[in-house]
Amino acid sequence: MDELGRSQSINSFSKFDFFRTVPADFTSKSKTGGIISIFTIFFVFTLLYAETHAFMEDKYYSTIMVGRVPGHDHLNCDINITMLENSCDNILMRYRTASQGKTLFHLDTSLMHFTDYHGSCKIEGIFRIQKVPGFLEITLKKAGSKNISLGHHIDHLMLGDLTGFEDELFLHEDIPSAVYNPLRDHNEYYYIAGHDSEYHLQLVHTVVQLYDEDSKEEPYQYVYTHKYHKTTDSYPGIKFFFDWSPITIKYGIMSFHFVDLLGEYAALTGGVFTAALFLHSFLINFFQAVYDKTLAPLTATKLSA
Repeated sequence: MDELGRSQSINSFSKFDFFRTVPADFTSKSKTGGIISIFTIFFVFTLLYAETHAFMEDKYYSTIMVGRVPGHDHLNCDINITMLENSCDNILMRYRTASQGKTLFHLDTSLMHFTDYHGSCKIEGIFRIQKVPGFLEITLKKAGSKNISLGHHIDHLMLGDLTGFEDELFLHEDIPSAVYNPLRDHNEYYYIAGHDSEYHLQLVHTVVQLYDEDSKEEPYQYVYTHKYHKTTDSYPGIKFFFDWSPITIKYGIMSFHFVDLLGEYAALTGGVFTAALFLHSFLINFFQAVYDKTLAPLTATKLSA
């Protein structure tokens, strides 16, 4: 009675079986099917390994946004410039408006270093400027005449959170580091006397977040153009004009969960086995058709003879 009840219970559940099996008497194994099955299993494991390896690698993305950047009323600047044939005691740095040329504020040079080196002045360090239209000016406090030249060498000029770091070491290799310091090793040895050396910089705010929220850095990319302009000031100077773009570019890492990996496994395995099934059916039907057209008539002729 127990076996009868258990059999009835199984039969009742079998009504809901969506995966019907074919009795062994109606199936047959073939050499072609065995070869295809071996290659299918090998191919599946190869693809699973490749998928797992790709899942473990970091995947980077970039996004472009337009809007005001909050909390960025001031901008850090890291500069390293050498003024040729000029003493540091005669160097003046200031930030002025782009329209009227008035001095907005005196720069805090407490983190700057002015070093006399073989008759030239090396200026390096970090300072902050206000994010208002204007330009940074490096000029002379006094000179014998206006017709003088200010030859210079720029080692680097970096803006934002990149200050104090080498850009190649700071950013990931997939992110173009050159755009954060395009003025690296820029030389103006043959300076036109009595002219201002003007650098016009187009700045783009950038967010680099490669790990977590604490690792977020906000440097500024920039491109520049350079030209000489006859000075209207007492003495010629080197001027860096800043123009802020409303665009923000964000670099980050795409995050995935292991559920996504399991879904990739399922889709990959199902797809490969389905393709193998179609291939097996095609080969069986192809060889059967060849047999029906060539071997079957010959066999029938021999039997009739």
